[in-house]
Amino acid sequence: MTAFLRSRARDRAIVATILRNAHEMGSKTAVVALVDRIAMRVTGPVEFRQWSAEVLSEIEQFKGEGYREFIRRRIHGWLFYLSIEDGQVPTPVAWAKVTYGMQRVLAEQSASPEVLALLAGSGSKKIRHIARDRAGNGKLRKR
Repeated sequence: MTAFLRSRARDRAIVATILRNAHEMGSKTAVVALVDRIAMRVTGPVEFRQWSAEVLSEIEQFKGEGYREFIRRRIHGWLFYLSIEDGQVPTPVAWAKVTYGMQRVLAEQSASPEVLALLAGSGSKKIRHIARDRAGNGKLRKR
């Protein structure tokens, strides 16, 4: 746990440094890349929620609300993904709050037959096709 805490402190310092850049679009891109990288390395939604709480306090430095909101949605999407990978099956209301991009990631990577069934019945045409193809062909392992 100590290593994880040091990592969180380091990552928060990295985000603070990134946000000192006057070019907010570049800063947003760098923070999103860090969020994505950490989301794929954590052990589950609890660890990511703890990590992201620190990042969320730092992103308030963005002048543009659109950038803050984009990062909040990205973090929410990864929390959703990690919860599903941890065994939770989302409600239709929860699906409605998830971005197209995260639904596509789930359609392409989820190993859950329940999740693929939900996506096959309610996603966009492309997402429905991917989910049906993976579920129908037994391709339920992560890619």
